[in-house]
Amino acid sequence: MTASAPGRPGDFYSTRYSPERQKLRDMLFAEVYENYFGQSSWVSTADYDRFVDWLELTSSSRVLDIACGAGQPVLRLASATGCSVVGIDSSEHAIANATTLAQERGLSARAQFECQDAGQPLAFDDHSFDALMCVDALSHLPNHPKVFAEWARVLKHRGQLIFTDQVLTGPISNVEVGARTPHGHFLFVLDGYDERQLNNAGFELLRRVDLTLSFVSIAARHCAVRARHAEALRAAEGDQEFELQKRYRATAEVLAREGRLSHFAYVARKAA
Repeated sequence: MTASAPGRPGDFYSTRYSPERQKLRDMLFAEVYENYFGQSSWVSTADYDRFVDWLELTSSSRVLDIACGAGQPVLRLASATGCSVVGIDSSEHAIANATTLAQERGLSARAQFECQDAGQPLAFDDHSFDALMCVDALSHLPNHPKVFAEWARVLKHRGQLIFTDQVLTGPISNVEVGARTPHGHFLFVLDGYDERQLNNAGFELLRRVDLTLSFVSIAARHCAVRARHAEALRAAEGDQEFELQKRYRATAEVLAREGRLSHFAYVARKAA
């Protein structure tokens, strides 16, 4: 988001995916994540690779990645497993960048990208995918029951999905909520809510893994890296956006460290 137009998510994402900002983000995020591969989530590279292993994909698998961003996780998945992946995101800028990156890496045949709003009915036929991934994006979608039902529709029989979500596990003040959600829509759910909605949509929960300690570590590193590069970030973001991002990451770290907002990965299978 530009400093002159706070509160407008479209402007935020068009600026976020500009070449200048992406270059700065890559430099900083390489200091945050061990073995950084282009992710912008709260998930470590080791955990992302673990997610892929859990899905047990083969070269014949077809996977849907929800809210794929600029495409690096999709390309990592396609390259590592040989499967075909379709990534969707609501940002035209992200999809354009992802498509270009796939072409540059020679992965266009197995990694395709489409601009779609994941909160709306998906533009895919029933039973189109063997697996589905949604990393740190579910909280931006307004209606989890409808989202899970749509995921069940596009997955094949016994198809698997993995997603991450942030869950309320303690009290949070309105000030903290505001600091933690500076841009766009954000939905915090109570502990147990996602499990119930998965069951209602016809999924069998295979595992729930607590990633909160890793979240705390990543958030703390984000704060430290931004402090080290404050001058460059202020120049790129403007003072207002810089302060918003500073409070956002600091609040995220405190809430997770104190066990009031936890981070979980869920693996589920579409039932018969």
